[in-house]
Amino acid sequence: MIVEAMTPGALVLPRPTADHLTLARIENRLKTAHANHLGYPYNLAGDVPAASRFAGYLVNNLGDPYAGSHYGSEVCDLEREVVDWLMELWQCDNRDDYWGSVGASGTEGNFWALYLAREAFPDAILVYPREAHYSIPKSARILRMTTQTVDCEPSGEVSLSDLRRVLSRLRSAFVIVALTCGTTVKGAHDDIAGAMAVLEDCGFPAQRRFVHVDGALNAMVLPFLEGVPDRLQPSFRHGIDSLSTSGHKMIGTTMPCGVLVTLRRHVERVASAVAYLRSNDTTLMGSRNGHAVLALWARLFGHGRLGFRRDAERCVARATRLAEELRDAGVPVLLNPHALTVLFPQPSEDIIKRYQLACTGDDAHAIIMPNVTEQLAARFTSDYLAWWDGR
Repeated sequence: MIVEAMTPGALVLPRPTADHLTLARIENRLKTAHANHLGYPYNLAGDVPAASRFAGYLVNNLGDPYAGSHYGSEVCDLEREVVDWLMELWQCDNRDDYWGSVGASGTEGNFWALYLAREAFPDAILVYPREAHYSIPKSARILRMTTQTVDCEPSGEVSLSDLRRVLSRLRSAFVIVALTCGTTVKGAHDDIAGAMAVLEDCGFPAQRRFVHVDGALNAMVLPFLEGVPDRLQPSFRHGIDSLSTSGHKMIGTTMPCGVLVTLRRHVERVASAVAYLRSNDTTLMGSRNGHAVLALWARLFGHGRLGFRRDAERCVARATRLAEELRDAGVPVLLNPHALTVLFPQPSEDIIKRYQLACTGDDAHAIIMPNVTEQLAARFTSDYLAWWDGR
């Protein structure tokens, strides 16, 4: 053991340990990544003081959100308030007919919705557009569901004519349809009302169908914008069965999480009493992250409708400016109406890594979230156009 000579009375400070150095390195990496983040739909501007205030507590929402359990370290009351906030936004006119819960992500919401759908109609065929999030076919594989894909328009939204073709040829008595409010690559919005009309025309009324809408990003964007056609709005008034969103996207939580809202009768079909919890088993996970509930509650009620409206309007305006600047330089760009996603030809690997762009085939996209400042957008535009001109 090495003993260092010390001056009497001198203050002895602990040497930095490997753990301190590791954490400092990670923090620096995250700061750099956040400062240049442009390719994924994460709201890095969310301020969630509740996350730090309760960091020293285990907060575990066991059991059904509407029943809670005899476990005291939970916030099921706040979970119900989170769900109720979204029910109002998504036009659940009779709240008693609906149920919701907070989960780990939008993917969990999609999975649980498809599980509820399969339990409602065990022999149904799952029909989904090719531009649906990868969690839809993945969930279908896990649940061993028979699937049928539907073509999309060049914009990325579901082709209603191909949906009609697929449905008219199905011999199944029941169908499960997964639609998207803000597709992963192009930010397109499926025509929900149009799809419901096609289902009716093809002989699939409410008693023979289950319709889920994946609103991971834009179910928290479209309701706050003016001029969005009602047919695109994420709303239970269309007659859908479930709707999900992510918390770490537009809402702006500091950890991945999500919320699913569905008709209560679908959950009651699968619910089972658990004596150990003194509650009902109605969710995918037994232990659920109460810290995510606290973060969601703080963001929804702290930021409020006005805050989300301001964010949505600014992001759409900034996405429009970015698209126009690229188009003016001759870059082929896709920006769907009311979307935050700007699609363009894939640039150099250096630009992809620097701005963490998501790439598909020969294309890449930037997603203009509330943390994307004018300065960041301008810096990216300059770098991209320099590459474009010199390619």
